[in-house]
Parts: sequence; structure tokens; C-alpha cells
Amino acid sequence: MKKAICWFRKNLRIDDNPSLYNAISENEEVICIYIKNYSIYNPYGIDLGNMGSFRKKFLDESVLDLKNNLKEIGIHLYIFDGDLIEVFKEIKSKYLSNKIYASKEVGWYEEKEEEVLKENNFDLNLYDDQFLIERNNLPYKTDELPLIFTHFRKKIEKFVKIREEVGKIIYKKKIDKYDFNFQSDINFKDLEFHKDSNFPFKGGESNGNERLEFYLWKNKGIETYKETRNGLIGTEYSSKLSSYLSLGCLSPVSIYHEIKKYEKEIKKNSSTYWLIFEILWREFFRYVYLKGKNNIFIKNGINGNIFNKNFKNDIELFNKWKNGKTGQDFIDANMIELNETGFMSNRGRQNVASYLVNNLDVNWTWGASFFEKNLIDYDVSSNWCNWMYISGVGNNVKNWVFNPVRQSDMYDKRGNFRQIWLKKKIGQQNIEF
Repeated sequence: MKKAICWFRKNLRIDDNPSLYNAISENEEVICIYIKNYSIYNPYGIDLGNMGSFRKKFLDESVLDLKNNLKEIGIHLYIFDGDLIEVFKEIKSKYLSNKIYASKEVGWYEEKEEEVLKENNFDLNLYDDQFLIERNNLPYKTDELPLIFTHFRKKIEKFVKIREEVGKIIYKKKIDKYDFNFQSDINFKDLEFHKDSNFPFKGGESNGNERLEFYLWKNKGIETYKETRNGLIGTEYSSKLSSYLSLGCLSPVSIYHEIKKYEKEIKKNSSTYWLIFEILWREFFRYVYLKGKNNIFIKNGINGNIFNKNFKNDIELFNKWKNGKTGQDFIDANMIELNETGFMSNRGRQNVASYLVNNLDVNWTWGASFFEKNLIDYDVSSNWCNWMYISGVGNNVKNWVFNPVRQSDMYDKRGNFRQIWLKKKIGQQNIEF
């Protein structure tokens, strides 16, 4: 009997999941597993601990939703907690299979996992579950990837056809339950949403599909995305799909085809295109990692410190920044929002990153790691490559410096955003409790 293990990583869904689809199609019996991992990368000189509570909650919700969705099609999800190799060795000894189907991930830890499994003679079959453009369809060799996104985008739009979604999962075979020593449950304390949170959404494929349907088909927010995407307040200024993409609760291919369907049936404009444009940025950064590898995690990045920035290891200034106590209202408001909700707008992220690097002269990798710890929608390549970009060591030839006073005048002219998170009237000394 052909038996296999389907290992869920950052592809926590059953729809358009090539690794799951192929595991079931090519084998007579499949068990599905998930291995818990709440660690984050801590750069030299700083220790931020483990994953933040909001990000962890969204991850746990997504795993539980996956477990429920698999159960509905007759598949049990085994959840493990322990050393990766020890977990797989136990599964191999009891399930009698070393064949693994999984998503090809990007990132230092992720690739190390793949290497150690191969070194221990596991048959690892990897699929591009998290890619919009499969690696064998990229119109470049990886080492020829251009530095500038525009060059990448134009070539993709001209020469690449996005694959169709894989078929629906059908699994009718009844299999015995197994008992494993490293089995675990998902346990988390349910956190209350902040009353002013811009991200009051729960994790999981079910909730991701609901959000996608609402944003496109019900409130038609996609039609004004380009005009509203720099907003700071509310749930509807942006799609809020990045969190579901980051864990693979939604497939980038599925989102792409849903947008194209909307353009065909309802309306096509610059805003509908702009959401695809943002997904292409995400895709570009995944390939930037595959080309630059671990250079995306070091101070000089992939492009070198061409603007001669200081990147000081000043823990006192860093702590003021991360706690929202710099004294700069717009920066502090955004950092407080992140700490209290696990979310920050794209406009906020650009500003706080620029402020840490250009105003405080602090090591940008510390900021990137703090985002990794706390952001609900943390994605390895998007996070680290965006930080490189702002810091002048990545895919850019311009020194990006944001003036937070001018930015707040443009995007928070009346001070409403700052008032929410700073609990004070902007321009007044009296603090309101």
C-alpha cells in the first residue's frame, strides 16, 4: 500500500492546495499533520522572546479551522509539539512511511527544516502552494532576477499565465487512528478585540473566504482600493487579506482568479488591478529571498549599505520606538496600535520603519524582528524585504525617508487616528481618560 504524510506548514487550507491534492491523488492512504512552532528570529544583540499573543491567536485559529475543514471531508489532522526530526521519526516508525508532501517555503528556518529531513532520508516532495507563479514558470533563472520590481512585473504580465486552481479534495478511505507520543492540542487564551482594532478578524480558511467574498462581492471595496489603501482607521480601507495569505489560509492563485472573475462580471478599473499589483509585489519578494537567501536577514541586506546609514545597536532608543514612546505622535500612535492589536496599516509600517532607521539610526533588523514577533500578517519575505527596501539595503536605488509630520498632515489631517491610540487631543496638553 502506498502511504504518505501530508505536512501542513504555511498552507493551512484544503482548497487549491497542490501538496494535499497530490498526496491524496498519488497514494492509497494519507495522514495529515501539523507541527507547532511559535519561535521568531532574534538578531544578534536583542532577544524578543516568542511569538506575540495576537499573531499566535490568529495562527492557532487557522490550525483549528483547518482541522475542522479536514474533518468534514473525512481526514483527521494530527497536531504535534516537539523536535521536527523526532516527530517525523516517530511517525515513520508507527505509520511506516517516510514519504512527505509539503509546501515549499521560503526562509532560513523553513529551508533548514527541509534540509534536515532530506539528510535523515525522508522522501520530501515539495509544491509551490504559496506561490502565485510556480518556480518552473518564472521567466528568469533565479540568479537573474532583476533588482527592480517594475522590470519583474512587466515581464510577468507579458509572458506568464497564472495556473488554474487544483481540483477539490475528495477522500473516501477510512483509516485507523494512530497514537503518537508527540501529539498535542491547540490551546490558547481567547483575546478580546480592541474596540478600535482595524483587524477584528479570526484566522482560518473559512474566515478568509468570507472576507474575500465580502470585500469583493458584497461591499465592492475592491473598486476603490487604490484610493483608500493608505487609510488608517477602520476595516475597509484595505482588503485585510494579507493575514490569510501569510498562513496560506487563502491561495494567491485563488485570490487572483477571484479578482479576474470580478473584473469580468462586475467591473475592471485601476483599483482591481492594484490589488493584483500588490500580490505581484508579494510574489517578487518571495523570489528575492530565493535569490538572496539569508542576506535578507543581515544589516547590509542584498544590496549593501549604499547610503552609509549607521544602523546602531542602541537598545534604549529601540525600546522607546517599540513601546510607542519616541515623542513623535504619528510614530507612537502606530506602534501603540501594533502592540494593542497585532496590526498596523501599510502607511504606518513605512513611517515607523523609516523613523527607526533614519531618525533614530537604529539597526533595522531589530525592527524587522519586532514586526515578525507581533504582526498578525507576518510573512518572511514580505516583512524582511520591505524592511530592506525602506532601509536602503534592498530592492531600491532611492533613499526612502518619510517625514512623519508631513505624513500625518496628509493621512491624519484631523488627528483622529492619533487621538484613538494616544488618548489625547492632538495639539492639546490635556490627556483624556
